[in-house]
Amino acid sequence: MNTHTGKIARLPRAVRDQLNARLRDGEPGQRLLEWLNALPEVQALVPTEFAGHHIRELNLTEWKEGGYRDWQLRQEELDMVRNLAADIGELKQATEEPLTETLALWVTARYAVAAKVLAAAGNDREAHWKLLRAFCNDIVALRKGDHSAENLKLERERLDLAEREHELKLKNKTEMALEALADELRGNPKLKTAYETFRDAVVKETADNG
Repeated sequence: MNTHTGKIARLPRAVRDQLNARLRDGEPGQRLLEWLNALPEVQALVPTEFAGHHIRELNLTEWKEGGYRDWQLRQEELDMVRNLAADIGELKQATEEPLTETLALWVTARYAVAAKVLAAAGNDREAHWKLLRAFCNDIVALRKGDHSAENLKLERERLDLAEREHELKLKNKTEMALEALADELRGNPKLKTAYETFRDAVVKETADNG
């Protein structure tokens, strides 16, 4: 029987979550069956969904091998996400690595959890692995985007530095040309005075624009 359409799978989620928690705590099967079959939610389904039959030991065994294992996996995933969220502030303080570095670690951990159930799950987990591989490919693409952005940042910084060097060279050439012209005008005091006034204005404007 498909454990995703069996009797227990058709119970309300709140009931299934309680059952899973009791299974995790090691509660005996007979006690669980007595508890389940006494619930109003279960009794309401017996004549309409369960063909007049209560939940039996076989139903509970099938649930343990299917729905309960899925629930266990989800709990491990949620624990990892909670831990990651709790650590995110510390991670930001401890490293300047981009977020995709953290996501890559998350994917690695996610594979480790999935591997625990893969051996016993059979081929029906192939779709799950395909989803993981697709997500991993997305992370790789994001990492490539980070590298491209970093390269673009470095290129912009290089261009900014080259522009500043060019402006500095241009400023030095202007000042040197003005000084050379001043040497030529030393024999003419009036022209020299006019020139120095002009030179000071040019130097000031160059400094203001720099």
